[in-house]
Amino acid sequence: MSVYQQRAGSRFTVDLGSVKLPAVVEKQVETEIRGVVLRALGTTEFGGRSRLPESIFDTFPGRTLGLWLDPDAPFPQPDGPLSPRDHTLIMREVMSHPVEIVRALRLSRGDPKPSGAEVLEAALDVDDIDGYTKERIKAVLEILPQLEEAQSKLPRTVRRSVTGLVEDRLSGQPLVEQVRLLRDATVRQEVADVHDEAMEAAAQILEDGADSIYSPDFSFHRTLRSGTARAAQKDTVDGVKDADAIGATGGGFAGTVIPGVGTAAGAAAGGAGASAGYAIGAFIGWLFD
Repeated sequence: MSVYQQRAGSRFTVDLGSVKLPAVVEKQVETEIRGVVLRALGTTEFGGRSRLPESIFDTFPGRTLGLWLDPDAPFPQPDGPLSPRDHTLIMREVMSHPVEIVRALRLSRGDPKPSGAEVLEAALDVDDIDGYTKERIKAVLEILPQLEEAQSKLPRTVRRSVTGLVEDRLSGQPLVEQVRLLRDATVRQEVADVHDEAMEAAAQILEDGADSIYSPDFSFHRTLRSGTARAAQKDTVDGVKDADAIGATGGGFAGTVIPGVGTAAGAAAGGAGASAGYAIGAFIGWLFD
C-alpha cells in the first residue's frame, strides 16, 4: 500500500500485484476500505467535506475496489501503457454495457458488424463506463493502428504461426488448458516464430479474466445463452477466449518491436481489439436474430 501525503490531501492506493482474491473477498475488502475511511472522515475535522462529489468511489480503477477523494488530481498511472488487468477491466465494461454500446454505434438490422476499434470508440460515449476505464480504452485505441501496421510487415510465417497456434492448439480448449499450452516448452518450440514473451502475455490475460469475462456465469454469457436463438448461438465464452488468445499473441509479438509499446501493452491492446469486436458482434447477432 502506498500513501501520498501532499498539501492537497491524503491519497491511498492498494495494489496486490499478481495476487487475485476471490470475488467475495474483494467485496469484503472493498467494504472495509470504505468503512475505515468514512469513519475517519466522521471523526476528523475535514474542511473540504462539502466539496466531495456525489460518489467519492467512482473514479478508482474498476469503480469498486478503492476510493479517490480528489477526482481533479491525476490518478497514479500503472507501469507501462497497458497491463493484463487493464485488458480485463476494459472487456468487463464492454461486456457489461452491450446495449449502450450498440446504441452508440447507431446500428440497424443488416449493417456490417463493427470492428473492435469501432466498438471501443463507441464505449467512450457510454456514460456508465467510468473515466479511468475510458483512459485505458484510449490507450488501446492509440496502440491498435501501430499494431496493425507492424503486423502487416511481419513475415507470413509468423502470421501463420500465430493463427495456427490458436486454431490448431488452443481453440475450444478449457481456459486452464489454453494457459498450459501457451506456457508449454514443446508448443513454444513448435511455433518458434511466435515470441515466448507474447505467449506469456496472452497466458496472463487469460488467467486474469478467468473469474469474470471468461466465466460462464458472467452476465454477458448468460444473456446470450437465453432466448429463442439459444440453440444457434456459439458459446461466447470460447469465442471471447479464442479472440483474446489470437489477438493478444499477435499483438504482443508486434508490440515487442514498437518503441514505447512493448509486449505486454501490445498483447492487452491486441486482445481487447479482437475480443471487443467479437463480443459485441455476437451480441448484435443475438439481438437481431
